[in-house]
Amino acid sequence: MQVLIRSSGAASMDEEDHQVFVRTYAEGKLIKPEDCGHVIAALSLRASKHLSGQFVSWDSDDCKAYREDQV
Repeated sequence: MQVLIRSSGAASMDEEDHQVFVRTYAEGKLIKPEDCGHVIAALSLRASKHLSGQFVSWDSDDCKAYREDQV
């Protein structure tokens, strides 16, 4: 999907939004889906009550304990 967005997304996306995808790839900042997926799964099974109702990013300090390398 990322390849499709970078190669032909400019025709149907706002330029600034398209550049986010292009820049993220060019800077080597793409992540493996299993990295954030592991955090999502771990949160769904054992999230701390203090996270309830909050928006958190998978790579935030709040989610560090749920990353695969922390298990």
